[in-house]
Amino acid sequence: MSRLRFDPVRIRLARDIRNNLSKSLLKSLAAKDRSPFQRCGAAYLQQHLEPVYAMYVTKRLEKYEEAFNAIEVRGLREVFQQAAEFWDLGLYYEMHELLEPIWKEADGARRRALQGLIQAAGMKIHAESNNNKAAASMGSKALAALRKYGGELEGFSRLEAVLRDLMQNNSSTQETLQDT
Repeated sequence: MSRLRFDPVRIRLARDIRNNLSKSLLKSLAAKDRSPFQRCGAAYLQQHLEPVYAMYVTKRLEKYEEAFNAIEVRGLREVFQQAAEFWDLGLYYEMHELLEPIWKEADGARRRALQGLIQAAGMKIHAESNNNKAAASMGSKALAALRKYGGELEGFSRLEAVLRDLMQNNSSTQETLQDT
């Protein structure tokens, strides 16, 4: 019998938890009030979820508290500042959700740069799930876009760190794929 994993790609409950928590964090940031993500997390934890889901919710809430505190204390009001904080905390899906509305409104080189940043977050999400083929594909697309258009991301202080992560993950993933 296989162990239950938190898999938002294949398991609807995991996807709902991830998506709803992420949306609640963004609501909290917009309202400058942590209660939306706290209520969302508490509602899931009251459902007596399987341990893998409860652990995900608990860990996410801890990271959300950390992100919210950093954003509040350091006065990070710009989306790129918040996105950088999300990157540093490993909140890649939340970073994707934060940037997507801006990407939808952008055009030209700025749109391509935002797409690269969103793809970088996607690469990390796939890598965390050991989906190496998708991570490699997304990572190389992100790397190409950010190398070419990264200058359009003024205010995103972690671009060099993201590029290093992409290059490192790209080479690690390629080695893993060659070993299989």
